[in-house]
Amino acid sequence: MTSPAHPPIAERHPSPVHWRTLVLDPALAGAVPGRARPLRIEFFTTGRPDDGWELPVADVLPIPLAWHPHRPLVAGLAVGDDHHAHPWIADLAARTVRPYPQTRAATGLTEPGVPPLAWCEDGRLALLTPAPRRNPAEQAAWRPAVFEATGPAFVGFEPGQDELVRTAGTRLVLLAPQDGAAETVGPTLLVRSLAASPDGVVLGHVHPAGTGPDEHGLCWATSRLDPADPGRLVPVAPSPVPGPPAQAQRPPAQAPRPSALGDPSTVHAIPTGFGDARLTLLPHAGSGPLLLWIRALRRGEPPSDGIPQFLAAAAHPSALLDLPLHWPDDARPALLNSQITTTVSTAVGLLTTDGAGTSVAVGGHSFGATLALHALARLPELAGAVAHSGCYNRTSTPTGFHYERRSLWTAPEVYQTFSALHFADRLDRPVLLVHGTDDINPATTPEQAVELYRAVVATGGTARLVLLPQEGHTFQSREALAAVAEEHRAWLEKLETS
Repeated sequence: MTSPAHPPIAERHPSPVHWRTLVLDPALAGAVPGRARPLRIEFFTTGRPDDGWELPVADVLPIPLAWHPHRPLVAGLAVGDDHHAHPWIADLAARTVRPYPQTRAATGLTEPGVPPLAWCEDGRLALLTPAPRRNPAEQAAWRPAVFEATGPAFVGFEPGQDELVRTAGTRLVLLAPQDGAAETVGPTLLVRSLAASPDGVVLGHVHPAGTGPDEHGLCWATSRLDPADPGRLVPVAPSPVPGPPAQAQRPPAQAPRPSALGDPSTVHAIPTGFGDARLTLLPHAGSGPLLLWIRALRRGEPPSDGIPQFLAAAAHPSALLDLPLHWPDDARPALLNSQITTTVSTAVGLLTTDGAGTSVAVGGHSFGATLALHALARLPELAGAVAHSGCYNRTSTPTGFHYERRSLWTAPEVYQTFSALHFADRLDRPVLLVHGTDDINPATTPEQAVELYRAVVATGGTARLVLLPQEGHTFQSREALAAVAEEHRAWLEKLETS
């Protein structure tokens, strides 16, 4: 498969649906694919190992393919001009492919790496199809929204599962490859996996008695559906979903290891008193101010080996600071301040002493943005800051945030310490704020960036606000990532000349 590194905005549904932290594609009745559609798919077989066959199907969805366990058949999904998905089946021996445009398919809530299709023992292809939707012209009966609660408790206003079912609810379909006949079996479900078994199809689906809840508040169960008795789901123990057959593949290209200060094979360990932070200088060809990018870690959590795409693409001097924070239940600002400022100051000293940059700006994403602005307000040696998708007013999340589980009324000084809006007058060096306009994280709505931008300017500071249309809490499209990289380059050049 040959695919772009990141999907373009044009591949997205023009009107995505948000359910809590999930972004859904109503045309696919499922989650928005996080990868770009393949530009080219080529198959090699043991009978013709040097003679590949390119799949003649346009707009293949970036999902795992379903490999037949006994025959040289493979199936996948493609999208048409109406953005709806339909299945296709390729015969690798005959080098033919047959689309089934009359059968509308869905991705459901299938997890990355799990195909929304499976081959059954009787030769039919199991796939998901959107559940019947209510006619939009039908007006729901008017009724008031009423809420009642007795505390102490934290009140949330998150949408219910019925709203998720309306967008991502699916039903199981069995497709006969020979004539394209499709039989719908089973009830409407929220499905995250399906796999064939000798006596039916095994589904991983939302169920109130299942395990969980997960990060979205959903509980999951595993059941078997017998096509001969489609109205009954039989609970089964979860089992691994089978993957594609073993294939000879070229070894993946090795990404260059990030170079570090003075030695490309090592990184700097910075003691924090509660564990070591890790400082890594990234490869770069440019010069000028260096951007120190903070990634917050829980104590004992290993640092990520990945490099943010916008840092790699910008090609300006950059370093990663993986910072583990000790945040006990009774944490006070003095304890938290010392960990952050001491570690960042030490990192800046190492970077400037080793000649990695003439000056250092600090940056971060989400809670990393909070830490970056916290450091800027307290360390005069920093030249400026870059903040992505942050929460800058913690009074908008009064029931807890990130590591803090106490409420605003229990630990008001901690909330104020980590609210950049409260110390905007101390952000007296240039600040670049980048935010997605479709960020549905309740703590990091785009209004957070807008209000901090206004506050910095109102108190005499310099700020630049960049709002990315159709982007959420993390930036996914190639257009957005290219724009962010260019904003970084321009901002650091401005710091150099200011």
